[in-house]
Amino acid sequence: MSKIKRILLPVAFSENDLLAAEYAQDIAKCSGAEIVLLHITRPSDFLGEDILQTLHKDYVSYEKEAADNLMDAFIKKSLEGARVTGKEVIKGNPSDEILRYALHNDIQMIVIATHCRRGLETMFVGSVAERVIKKASCPVLAVHPPCRLE
Repeated sequence: MSKIKRILLPVAFSENDLLAAEYAQDIAKCSGAEIVLLHITRPSDFLGEDILQTLHKDYVSYEKEAADNLMDAFIKKSLEGARVTGKEVIKGNPSDEILRYALHNDIQMIVIATHCRRGLETMFVGSVAERVIKKASCPVLAVHPPCRLE
């Protein structure tokens, strides 16, 4: 078994991410691993982003700064004492970017939150966690929040 040195924790700043952070922190403490946070912003397919870029010359920088600030707050709230060595903001398809980042940045484990979607909801909304689990080149821990049985 390979040693876990770097854990990737993708965050969307949801309540579910807090639970995933607890697991990542526990695993990091036991293995001496570092944690890297990754936030993916989705590219806009509508005219709105062009208008924003026109109105705010440095829109991309502004978007990254806002995500950085949210990550700093997330670290303070849920990863206090953990060895967080990186925080990245990338624009693109979330599952593709998570997989690409893990592959190219020496990640030994991904800890990812799920949203308990089922049935048709998953079909229409899709599941980033599901795609990451199926295609990752390293182990993936999918952390589920308490789900309702229906």
